[in-house]
Amino acid sequence: MPKGPKSIVIFTDEEQELIEAVISALVRTGRFNDEEMLLNNRTSLEDLARSISLYPSILEEHTLAGSSRTIESLIHALCTTWVPDMVLHIPTKAVLGRGFTIAKINFFNMLKYMAASAGPLEKYRGRILEIIAINVFILTAEEVYISIIEDMRIDEEVRHLAGYLTAHIWEHRLGFGVKEFAPILQALWKSREKLVPHFGTMMGFAELCVLSSETEPAWFDFLQRDELGEDEVFALNEFIFGLTHEEILSLRRIMEEKGRISLTRHEVDSLLEKPQRFPEYWSDDPRELYRSYRDRKHHSRFRARSASPGPKKTLEEYLMIFLLPRGERTLLSYIGE
Repeated sequence: MPKGPKSIVIFTDEEQELIEAVISALVRTGRFNDEEMLLNNRTSLEDLARSISLYPSILEEHTLAGSSRTIESLIHALCTTWVPDMVLHIPTKAVLGRGFTIAKINFFNMLKYMAASAGPLEKYRGRILEIIAINVFILTAEEVYISIIEDMRIDEEVRHLAGYLTAHIWEHRLGFGVKEFAPILQALWKSREKLVPHFGTMMGFAELCVLSSETEPAWFDFLQRDELGEDEVFALNEFIFGLTHEEILSLRRIMEEKGRISLTRHEVDSLLEKPQRFPEYWSDDPRELYRSYRDRKHHSRFRARSASPGPKKTLEEYLMIFLLPRGERTLLSYIGE
């Protein structure tokens, strides 16, 4: 498929190399049915990418009915028009491209299952999981940026910066601005996978030390700034414990009433009357990263609408609101302004 200015990227060089290695291993081991399934799914992805790339470039200027449309006018419209959900107000290419990213994640998840059995393919499992994680990360980062754009209470300059990042992801379905502007998020998500929460004070001090051990200096700038709000701390606790703000408060009250200084995981399950899930973002199923973000986003939006106590945004959103203005000069150099 030719790569033009408006073409989405089907596979990176690393992804293509891995796919070819898996195909060769399937052929060598006589797994021809699996090979056929893989090839058919790859062709479907390629056809989908070709169709999406036929839509007008999001980054180029276009004229429709005598009216000029540019990336600037698109971002201005998204950032100044209040709508409860942007899905009906964004370019078709962006909507279809999101579906492509999900299809691509499912494609590599299929490869993960193929590599699960013992044999020559097993050695590729780690690389497959890493690629799934990268694509899930891009999908999640895109949604974080969109959440920032949609929130009219956030400074318009910050929302415009998020808009440029989002538009470039929409254009090529690559992580434009992900590696450069969200390294803290990536480090936090990787650290979170290693974290086993201890339900003691429910304040997360020990867990915060684990999270912070492999992050970038800007993470400490975020935590130590004078403007750090109570809701941002609450959002951090939700991220650490995998529980809602309301559930954390409930457990604290129970511990105080019973004179307890800690709880076991089994007790947490019993008290909340639900099994507690501990996401394994990287090593088992990277899609849990997205599920965790969506769960916390759902609860934070409900609090914002109902004016209920607790975080009104996720930790990821609070962080990016802090980071975007700091990286403005770098961002403008990327988009050529």
